[in-house]
Amino acid sequence: MSYTFKVAPLCDRQKRDINERNILDNGLYRKCNVYKGGGGYDRFPAICKKRLGYAYQDQFVVQLYGCPLRCPYCYVTPEGVFGNYVEVSDADLAEAFIESRQDIFHLMGGAPALYIEGWGSVIEGLSPEKIFHSDLLLVEKEYSDDVLRAIKRENTLYAVSIKGLGDEFKANTGVPLNAALFWRNLSRVVESGINFYLTFTGLSPRSVQVFRDECERRGYPERIFADSFSIEIVQYKALIS
Repeated sequence: MSYTFKVAPLCDRQKRDINERNILDNGLYRKCNVYKGGGGYDRFPAICKKRLGYAYQDQFVVQLYGCPLRCPYCYVTPEGVFGNYVEVSDADLAEAFIESRQDIFHLMGGAPALYIEGWGSVIEGLSPEKIFHSDLLLVEKEYSDDVLRAIKRENTLYAVSIKGLGDEFKANTGVPLNAALFWRNLSRVVESGINFYLTFTGLSPRSVQVFRDECERRGYPERIFADSFSIEIVQYKALIS
């Protein structure tokens, strides 16, 4: 069954941080080399090499409409997340990816898991040697076991973003944490066996340890912390008035 995504084109402010030659289809999509400029915080290529055997760096990036969070540091900007969108089918996304000649299909947001029911149909349209990558915030919506089974494929790798617990989550995201939903979804992700790693955005080492302690109390295996890393909040040009 076909699935339609709401794709948010790049807004003008975002383009301050993106090289014009990387903009595709008039800003509907873009491409990105994760290690451009000699490095960066994103460890995806190293994790992809370790777990899947591919040292890919070149991403085809699709930005989706909508997000339950209001993170003040988000370079996508409110205009980019909640502006005009274009409805695009899963088949058309797969075709655009092939035309881009990139190795990684990166579905980002906003909050891409708002559309998690459609991820499986995109993955089915990819060649086995191409990688599907997306992000889970754990608070977008309820994740179902059936959907998680559908996105558990050998050519997938997901980032689960941890932005704090309690007051720290609100400070980082602008909204209070729905703790019950957060922990239900994390439990389902762990139990599903999908290929994921954890990222910690704007958290102190102490906060990361508090999270680890709570995961241990809940009986999660230590292996879920394999390849996890922290991300410092960056002031993007898009956010400068």
